[in-house]
Amino acid sequence: MSQSRQLAAIMFTDIVGYTDLWLMAAEAKYRLGDNSGALTDINTLRELRNAPLLTSFTEKDLLNERGFELYWEGWRRQDQIRFGTFTNSWTAKEESESYREVFPIPPAALAANPGLTQNPGY
Repeated sequence: MSQSRQLAAIMFTDIVGYTDLWLMAAEAKYRLGDNSGALTDINTLRELRNAPLLTSFTEKDLLNERGFELYWEGWRRQDQIRFGTFTNSWTAKEESESYREVFPIPPAALAANPGLTQNPGY
């Protein structure tokens, strides 16, 4: 890989990581009751993206903002579990049972360690 491509990869990673950290801070502020601080953080990111600023927001808006900013980052499943929406149905997914929020333990791990028991539902 050329030096310029390596630099571009590092710069892209840093930008994505910074956005995620910014949204984590906004979520923490929201969950601690600091809605104005959370709104300021969200609007800071929206301003950088030339998106319309919000005057208020809900928990659903916060989840949606994470979806907009981190679309290809692979965090959606964890976000939906944390926000309590993972088991709901959506475009290409039917409603699922709550045991789907955790993964099954691989059979090889169960065979190697008799002290493990399979997660409920699997």
